[in-house]
Amino acid sequence: MLKNALKIFELYYRYIYLGMLMILVAVLPHSRFLLSMSEIGLVFFWIAEGNFKTKIKILKTHPEIIILASIFLLHIIGLIYTQNFSYAAKDLRIKLPLLLFPIVLGTSLKLSGKEIKQIILVFTVSVLVKTFYGIILYSGLTEAVISNPQKLAIKYSHIRYALLLNIAAFSMLYYLLFSKEKEKIKYKLFYGFSFVWISFFLLVLHSVTGWVIWCIVFIFSFVKFSILQKNVFLRFLLLIVSLSVVFGMALYIAYSVHRFYKSDNLVPEKIEKFTKEGNRYKNYLKSTQKENGHFVNIYLCEKELKSEWNRRSKIDYDRTDNKGQKIKYTLIRYLTSKNLRKDKEGVLQLTDEDIKNIEGGMTNYIFANKYSVYPKIYELLWQTERYFSGGDPDNQSVSQRFEFLKAGKEIIKRNFWFGTGTGDVKDEFQKQYELSDSKLSEKHRLGAHNQYVTMFIAFGFFGFLWFIFALVYPVIKTKKYKNYLFLISFIVISLSMFNEDTLETQMGATIFAFFLSFFMLVEENNEEKVKG
Repeated sequence: MLKNALKIFELYYRYIYLGMLMILVAVLPHSRFLLSMSEIGLVFFWIAEGNFKTKIKILKTHPEIIILASIFLLHIIGLIYTQNFSYAAKDLRIKLPLLLFPIVLGTSLKLSGKEIKQIILVFTVSVLVKTFYGIILYSGLTEAVISNPQKLAIKYSHIRYALLLNIAAFSMLYYLLFSKEKEKIKYKLFYGFSFVWISFFLLVLHSVTGWVIWCIVFIFSFVKFSILQKNVFLRFLLLIVSLSVVFGMALYIAYSVHRFYKSDNLVPEKIEKFTKEGNRYKNYLKSTQKENGHFVNIYLCEKELKSEWNRRSKIDYDRTDNKGQKIKYTLIRYLTSKNLRKDKEGVLQLTDEDIKNIEGGMTNYIFANKYSVYPKIYELLWQTERYFSGGDPDNQSVSQRFEFLKAGKEIIKRNFWFGTGTGDVKDEFQKQYELSDSKLSEKHRLGAHNQYVTMFIAFGFFGFLWFIFALVYPVIKTKKYKNYLFLISFIVISLSMFNEDTLETQMGATIFAFFLSFFMLVEENNEEKVKG
């Protein structure tokens, strides 16, 4: 009975293996729990397959598998001199995919280009389903409404979600432009629709990291595709399109910066001192804080502001808005953004929608435009200017990152050669925030938000060099720099680590380990390779 079961298992193992990979990519964008279960299932079937002598032989003849997996082993070495073993154990559990995926995928059955494509299509459809659901919630078509675009990630970090979106979008662009297969027009339409729709959703998500990655990979893709063309005219046309896109992006960014810094001309002698009600304004002429080019701290009469606000809103003037900010400051900034005075007349000119926006924590009316890029650029510029002008970085996503990196720099100085060890990174950051008397509140005293910096902090100069080697050597050894599907995943993941601790969560570690291992190690042949 057992022998018959084993024979059946051996006969259908390829289909089971392929099915497990499909389940894994299907649940990847949706559920951490199901993701963990699918990872366990994949390892279980890998063990059940046996053939360990063959697998060991593969590891011996393909050092790139071990070297990629050595990123996890680096964390094992870091246990030697760590102090916080409790956190180290948690860290190892999170980063277990860094060990499992290279070894399991690298020593399992190889897949054909057609099977790889099937898995990518399952992944893309899964991503599409989540984007459709997110847009329905965001558009207010149901009772459950999402107002913050970054919440469209639904239980995940919007930055890591943006990585999945980019990989799915450009995989579809690959099959639309690069694939040599002759396919029915309906499949080409699906690839084109998927690329356009996911790109649009990425725009709505308001992930700056996702936007930057999309722009870089898009330009890379069109340049690469144009180089591959034998038709000189088509090659020239595609290069012109690529350059036009770059120029258009640069022009829009320049326009946005100009729009941000465009300012009112403040003439102290012409500033009025009294409201229409006869109350005195407070005018802080030395303050440079602005919203949409209008000065925040002039024409301010809190007596009228408080009275009229309390008449129109359910949230008291002295309480906080729905984001935990003092609502009076949200109100003052919002009124300024509309070039209204901070008095009774100003509040009277607010619409009911404006009142809801302010209660929700919106500090500028431009943020009400859900589908515009400029509000996010404005936010980045505002926070950066505010930070370098000595403003409080707390609760400001951009400003906080400057504080994170500043703390990380000091920690590296103290632990340059060998780092802090696997479990002590978080403790060292807390220690540094205390030493520097950081303005950040306890809940915002976080890590570097830069994986390269985090690796340097944890393992020092030598460990950092090995991390870079473990990233680059397998690519060179396998010559996967010639493969477009691998390249886009490598570019997406490598770029993400400049602005995020990609490996410090289960989702991030899984994205890193799975996609690099999958596109690098599972291919049976070169039918899907694009030669550069």
